[in-house]
Amino acid sequence: MLSRKVVTRSGRGFRGYFPSKKLNRSVQFESLLERDAIKLFESSKEVVTYKEQPTIIYYYLDDIQKRYHPDFELVLQDGDIVHVEVKPSIHLTTIKLSVKYQAIAQSYFSRAETFVVLTENELRAGASLDLYQTLNNNNLNMGG
Repeated sequence: MLSRKVVTRSGRGFRGYFPSKKLNRSVQFESLLERDAIKLFESSKEVVTYKEQPTIIYYYLDDIQKRYHPDFELVLQDGDIVHVEVKPSIHLTTIKLSVKYQAIAQSYFSRAETFVVLTENELRAGASLDLYQTLNNNNLNMGG
């Protein structure tokens, strides 16, 4: 069950459904980058299953509790669960979003859970990269 409805009539951007062979259902996406991430998850042997908008995460920013919906949850072959945010790299250059994602990563770290941000750089190279290595390289929890 999704934590929130992904594809709606309102809003900007490219939204749609991807026919997943791995999940045997349509997967909702909110951007072309999310669609590309789904394609990577579909082709990756490391990903056993995945789901979009899996849960709500609570984190603190400036002593105020905030809510966050990760884009995807991956279950890997080794049993690890990874929450993934898919963002254009340009968005990560703003101080506001950088601080936000560091606060979210800290929340995951405090619970010993894994959170990664994937950009078009990783997704475009995805066919030639090992997904496990990509996830480890983009794990914001590494080093605290």
